[in-house]
Amino acid sequence: MKCRLLFCTLSILAMVAVSGCWNRKELDTLSIVEAIGIDNEKRGSITLTFQILKPGEVKAAAGDQEGTHTSGGGGGGGGGRGKVTFIITSKGRTVFEAARNATFEAERKLFFAHNKVIVIGEATAKSGIVPLIEFMNRDHEFREGSRIFIAKGKASDIIKSTHEQEKVPADAIENLARISISTSQIPEINLHDFLKTIDSKSSDPYIPGILEVKQDGNSKQRLRLENTAILRKDKLIGWFDKKETRGLLWILGDVKGGIIVVKSPKEEPRDVSLEITRASVKVKPEMMNGRLKINVKIKEEGNLGEQMSETVNLTKPDMFKRLEAEKSAVIKDEIGSALAKAQKWGVDIFKFGEAVHRKYPAEWRKLSANWPEEFRKLEVNVQVDAKLRRFGQRTYPDKAEND
Repeated sequence: MKCRLLFCTLSILAMVAVSGCWNRKELDTLSIVEAIGIDNEKRGSITLTFQILKPGEVKAAAGDQEGTHTSGGGGGGGGGRGKVTFIITSKGRTVFEAARNATFEAERKLFFAHNKVIVIGEATAKSGIVPLIEFMNRDHEFREGSRIFIAKGKASDIIKSTHEQEKVPADAIENLARISISTSQIPEINLHDFLKTIDSKSSDPYIPGILEVKQDGNSKQRLRLENTAILRKDKLIGWFDKKETRGLLWILGDVKGGIIVVKSPKEEPRDVSLEITRASVKVKPEMMNGRLKINVKIKEEGNLGEQMSETVNLTKPDMFKRLEAEKSAVIKDEIGSALAKAQKWGVDIFKFGEAVHRKYPAEWRKLSANWPEEFRKLEVNVQVDAKLRRFGQRTYPDKAEND
């Protein structure tokens, strides 16, 4: 019995010793990729732009910043240090070949497990994205949580950009996406989201746009999330502006916040800002006399955030009612603008087809054969119920009537 126990113990220790670090990779043998840009402007030639981390510079910058904080000095940390990333560009007939060719310049094997951002050039997206990300979907190192963007221009320009507040540019892009969704005018899409939609037989994908802009009086370029790329399957066919994007997100139930500006009920030239605090949606397909229609019901709640008028008390019940009606009208208009353009293009980015499939599977078998055309002529009824709940710390402006 003791021999058997000893044998089991030694076997377990041996397995731990052998398997514990079998796939360990030392940092000094890897090029850690933080962001990837894909451009394919010339037929048969793919250009990849990699943003690669310098671990030593990151550690030094962190040390400088910690020293600044502990000493109580002002200014940003690591001001005298070099950049913490560098850029490598490589070409190939395939993405995999281009990635492997990067080793001629990187000197180390590219490591993709920490990649945060994938940017695809606008011209490239028009010819099709799926073949270009097949390698990322196949390779075990790539994170499906990597955020994906369509550049309004070249992807390489986005990857090469620098940023004032973040040492690692990929972090700046990731943070920009995370913060911008609070306006509900830019979608948040990662590699997993895109691949899931591509696998759908009825839905078409959409991806946030990103571009470089020059600041007035400043030679430096800054990045901005701008508009939403709309794709038919995997090919870019056009763009939604911010209004149309929020119309899309209302239907998808992805509105998390934002501001709606309406005119003051009594002083029409004056604007009123109404905050969105929560929203919900119900999408219900309905078949009547062989004709399909979609009913969309939006419930929204928010607060009176700001009024530019100086003499009107907007917190009275009758004023709230009028503001709620105006807010509902704006939401309905945003949804209508998104629906009109999507139906014109024949792209179901609202997942209506999936809703029909769930409720009417038998009918869907007939509709799915030509869903883009069925979607174009689909009747969509939209109902919006917007409510205002709070008005902040002030009941009315100093000059307002307060009867």
